[in-house]
Amino acid sequence: MILDALILGIPAALIQFGLMFATGMMSLMYMVSLAVVVLTIWLDGTKGGTPGKLILGIRIVNERGDFIGIPMAILRYIGKMLSGFILGIGYLMIAFTKEKQGLHDYIAKTHVIYV
Repeated sequence: MILDALILGIPAALIQFGLMFATGMMSLMYMVSLAVVVLTIWLDGTKGGTPGKLILGIRIVNERGDFIGIPMAILRYIGKMLSGFILGIGYLMIAFTKEKQGLHDYIAKTHVIYV
């Protein structure tokens, strides 16, 4: 997540603030955030992970070991939001489950593996 914040988050924040100051429209900030969410879902579904995951040599796969596809990536992203809403308990599950899956992985039936 830290690598993704550096690779995607910092440029997105710079673009957001640049657009806000150049145009004075706060709504353009949300467009950049939406673009990052769409990019994250697309990368998870079609490439097996965000840039940070791919750099670390890990990949998101389904139960058969294939890429998860866009619908499951959306479901997994919703699961991540839910994990955050419940004070990070969904992420904490990773430390205590046999297959090291978080709530978002259980919801989308995915696994994170080393490649």
